[in-house]
Amino acid sequence: MKKVYLAIDLGAGSGRIMASTYDGGKLTLEEVARWASQPVKIGDSYHWDINAIFESILGGLRAAKAKFGDAIECIGIDTWGVDYGLLDKSDKLLGMPYIYRDSRTEGMQEYVFSRISKDEIYASTGIQFMFFNTIFQLAADARANAFDKAETFLMMPDLIAFMLCGEKVNERTNASTTQCYNPFKRDWDKNILSKIGAPERLFKSGFAECGTVIGHLRPELAAQFGKIKVACVATHDTGSAVAATPSRAKNPAYVNSGTWSLAGLELDSPIANAKSFAENFTNEIGAENKVRFLKNITGMWLVQKCRESWKRNGCDADYRQLESEAAKVAPKRTIFDVDAPEFSMPEDMPTAIADYCRKHSLTVPETQGEIFRAIQESIAEKYAKVFAKMKEISGADIDRICIMGGGSKDAMLNQFAADATGCEVSAGPTESTALGNVIMQLKACGEIADLHQGREVIINSTTPKIFTPQK
Repeated sequence: MKKVYLAIDLGAGSGRIMASTYDGGKLTLEEVARWASQPVKIGDSYHWDINAIFESILGGLRAAKAKFGDAIECIGIDTWGVDYGLLDKSDKLLGMPYIYRDSRTEGMQEYVFSRISKDEIYASTGIQFMFFNTIFQLAADARANAFDKAETFLMMPDLIAFMLCGEKVNERTNASTTQCYNPFKRDWDKNILSKIGAPERLFKSGFAECGTVIGHLRPELAAQFGKIKVACVATHDTGSAVAATPSRAKNPAYVNSGTWSLAGLELDSPIANAKSFAENFTNEIGAENKVRFLKNITGMWLVQKCRESWKRNGCDADYRQLESEAAKVAPKRTIFDVDAPEFSMPEDMPTAIADYCRKHSLTVPETQGEIFRAIQESIAEKYAKVFAKMKEISGADIDRICIMGGGSKDAMLNQFAADATGCEVSAGPTESTALGNVIMQLKACGEIADLHQGREVIINSTTPKIFTPQK
């Protein structure tokens, strides 16, 4: 009987369980459960309904148990970054975790920078500044005296692992998103925690390492599902996605492409200097303590919002239609900055793009084809600029870029990316996060030795589409 590995993959809007088997050379992958994750409002604040999320996970495990029986060997959990829960001395959760976009972080950046400088934080953590980073959430909790009864700090995937197996651990890839983790010391940065008022007792010494077993399901859960292992994977979803990069390069270049594009290099050590700070590059930890030197770029969010506007006006164009119309448009007619603040949450994206172009004396795209092509080419040009800067700062060679995630199916963008960067583009796999989750479970269970072997498994199990630069 083949062993089954379950990847619990939680996003901010939904969750799912993906099942995988391994035959010694290749992986299979199939979805067994999916659900929506709805935030709840308590007073003026927004929270994750952790109990509802956990019940959905148990429902997914029941579906997996009904399908695979006793073949389920292991579970791994990955989620988004920055959010956390607090346990008291008796291991009870002190309220539902806040959602990262909750307004309690308003004014917290200024407050934190008054206690410790921005330069010092970046030099110690190498993490880009975003208003919802854990450092600012913790500062808000400290000012609200929320730590009085708290005894343990757990990031979201750590919290779910605790609920499943009873073990309290911190995992590095998600810890690195907090802006309170020092990648040079490979430990919590006690100076930062002290300056923002977060008690050191909350942050346990030592970290659970990728590719190890945390524990087994709690007895009451084992009675339902069996004595299933709970593995430590790269619990930050981007960390799992990058683990699945189908590359043998020493410093693979990648784009995790979707609503956002996370473009980066995998390095052996972090880079936190004046140049990387000026470019707002971040150093998140990856599987086996690799460093994900990356930058967030606005991705298919622009197309998604345009399609919503067009649909409201009676034109529900699909991607194939848009690509067909865009192919008729002259190349590089309009190139704009996809990360401009005007595009963060406009009421009407096509109008926002047109207004931006007028303001900056650019050719205004008017038809759907012109707008679609302008977006695609502008994203590709941003990739080119980011990778050029990364190459300059890191000294790494970049001749091939692996584009993964849902956006890897976008053939037009992939070709534009190859043209703009001058690099070969390898598109796929689309399910990189689940695959990266699974290979770390395989390591935990002794099926593979390390990340390098896991990537060989990914290469054997997937067939990326290759795009070469064209004039």
